[in-house]
Amino acid sequence: MTTLLDPSSRSLVFAVFSVFVVICLMLCVVTGADEDDRALGRSDHRRLRSWQQGIAMGGDTTTVATVTVLVGMVATFGFDGLGVMLGSLIGVMLLLVLIIEPLRRHASLTAADLLDARGSGGRTVRVSWGVATLFVCFPLLVVQLVVVGNVAAALIGRPGVRTGCIVVIGCVMTALAVSGGIRGTGVVMIVKSAITLPVLVVAAVFVLHRFGGDPGRLLDAAAHGSRMGEGFLRPGGYTGEGWVGAVNRVGQTFGMSMATLAMPAVLMRAISTKSPRGARTVGRWMLGELTLLYGALAVVGVGAAALVGEALREAGPAAQVFTPLMLGRALDDGGLLVAALACVLFLTALAAVVDVTLAAGIALGRDVLGSFGRPAGGSPAGRADGAASRWSAASTGAVAAAVAVVAADWNLVVVSTLWLTVCGAALAPVLLYALYWPGFTARGALWCLWGATVLSVAALALSPYTSGTPESIFPDHDFRLWDVTIPGLLTVPAGFLLGWLGSVTGPRRAAHGAAGVKRRAAWEDAV
Repeated sequence: MTTLLDPSSRSLVFAVFSVFVVICLMLCVVTGADEDDRALGRSDHRRLRSWQQGIAMGGDTTTVATVTVLVGMVATFGFDGLGVMLGSLIGVMLLLVLIIEPLRRHASLTAADLLDARGSGGRTVRVSWGVATLFVCFPLLVVQLVVVGNVAAALIGRPGVRTGCIVVIGCVMTALAVSGGIRGTGVVMIVKSAITLPVLVVAAVFVLHRFGGDPGRLLDAAAHGSRMGEGFLRPGGYTGEGWVGAVNRVGQTFGMSMATLAMPAVLMRAISTKSPRGARTVGRWMLGELTLLYGALAVVGVGAAALVGEALREAGPAAQVFTPLMLGRALDDGGLLVAALACVLFLTALAAVVDVTLAAGIALGRDVLGSFGRPAGGSPAGRADGAASRWSAASTGAVAAAVAVVAADWNLVVVSTLWLTVCGAALAPVLLYALYWPGFTARGALWCLWGATVLSVAALALSPYTSGTPESIFPDHDFRLWDVTIPGLLTVPAGFLLGWLGSVTGPRRAAHGAAGVKRRAAWEDAV
């Protein structure tokens, strides 16, 4: 991987990246300077326009793992990689139809505010929601930092500097999150999308041009290059065959949909939309951006199978994160496309980690730490919460960088699956119940949040991701109990079941249900 860039292209990449970081830091300082400290950017007169918010929310769902791992999965396994993209788009549509408008109407900064207003909240529920949010954000931060650290070290040509790259990039991203707030990081997201989307579309056009604009020729070449033949366009390459493969495939689409619906960074921006009409505008821009992006990523992944499939097989699973760069090298010997794609990876990682760090900081500072020291049922608003959120964001970024250094050689697929599973099984059911079921209670929220989180961790701990195979985190041990690696088909229904069971068995169910009906009627009258 040391020959991905020649010295001139390498200098171009780091020059562009350095300029981008400086510009983003200035934008964060300027746009975040006059923000309301308690809300890290929730000042009404300074919020982004609806179309800007939509682009920023689309960027929130696009991480460096999305660009590298999804392209690598399509290039290596074909159909199963495309299934992940389909699940993400379904989740975006569910978010737009079911979540974004009622959520922004009833929450002030985090989704825990919705639970309080709904009558199924309280201090314990707020803390539990914050902890579950950290279980989602922290693994996502670690994955982003490890991927971008590996890419940076490969581009420099010195694998030994990976640790330094992770630490430096983690510090830069944390500084942007703390200084920018919601508005400042939104500007970073918009700039990132304005660069990332055109580059990926151009790469997709180059791929189609290489095969004469004929998708059939491209797919035939991909099937041959991947050595999968007709299996390239059939499920099972990654998820497996038989009942295990079926469980993995359904769990992949189902779990990805639920996880996309409840991503903390996306919810943070959904809450800050201006109005119901603005929420609908946000949704249209977000869906349009992601549809174009995933289409480009699908073409790039299939093109990688066709042009560099042999090199990917020889390099092994670890090479998947370099798939876009290897494709760029095959399409453009001059290195300009490789340099552009490398910049895309850096910018995507920077923007994603900035927003996720901010969301984690708000969850830790406002929902967890901010819940202590205030009267029960008291409002979490105040400058102390804003300061706590900023310090929490800084601490979260620093700890994530340290953990990323330790986890740099782990199988990152299990870390990615962890945050997706917890998000889809714990956060999504609570969010949907709170919005649409008047009988949902605080007990149901606690059962869902803690039960689904524990079940998700256990399901992955006892799977081949953790032990029993050469690619496991602990390859020399074998304590797996099943071969399912994507447990969404088990964990998501279990989360809904726990939320329902906790609510219907609670001693105060009737009172909560009546209160929920009254609050719901008040909500509708207020709109």
